[in-house]
Amino acid sequence: MLVVDAASTPSGHGALPGADIGTLLARHGVTVEVVSLSSEGSDVADVVLNWMFDHDADLLVMGAYGHSRAREWVLGGATRSILDRMTVPVLMSH
Repeated sequence: MLVVDAASTPSGHGALPGADIGTLLARHGVTVEVVSLSSEGSDVADVVLNWMFDHDADLLVMGAYGHSRAREWVLGGATRSILDRMTVPVLMSH
């Protein structure tokens, strides 16, 4: 499991973002390793797609989250960027 620019927030991401879903998946028999990366100013979609290429991943499962149209237009969004440049099948959940 890859988490990019993880930050604990009051809105409920927990002390270690990714740990809760990793624990849930592990309870269902899925071997999970949570990897946290910093984008270091790069586009998050590029970080994700590069990591997937480096690890020979053949499926991306990700949550989809939308922002206001104005914010998406100005700042862009990882969901839209992944959809625009996906190199493997993508399963999204919102």
